[in-house]
Amino acid sequence: MTVSQSPNVENLRAKIWGFITGNDGMGGMGYDMVPKWNLQFEWRIVAPMLIVLDDVWSLPVLDQLIFKVAGCKTLVVSRFKFPKVCNATYNVELLRREEAISLFCHSAFGKTSIPPAADSNLVKQVLFNSLSPLDTIQGLD
Repeated sequence: MTVSQSPNVENLRAKIWGFITGNDGMGGMGYDMVPKWNLQFEWRIVAPMLIVLDDVWSLPVLDQLIFKVAGCKTLVVSRFKFPKVCNATYNVELLRREEAISLFCHSAFGKTSIPPAADSNLVKQVLFNSLSPLDTIQGLD
């Protein structure tokens, strides 16, 4: 889930809570059903799950998006480190240009290179204007 610099925290909380509880088809409804507190008590989910929060910019926002639920792990991708919240940090090296194109195309098109029908310039613009060599991946239990 992409957080961004100016997130709608209530909307993101509702989406994450819907994912955790299996009610993610609420279509943005049910904000009042999301607990306002940070779940600190023992609460369990049926199957283990991973929540990925991408492009997190601030600790106050991150604090509001973490639900401490047994069996649920949160991965935070950010340009900033949050050692007070995350118990492990991994610095990620920037991919070489060819590796980045291959990975992006595999994810977007199911191919390892830019397909003929795709706009090559647009793909490269999206890809190379959205990455930062300062990104880190951080994990919470």
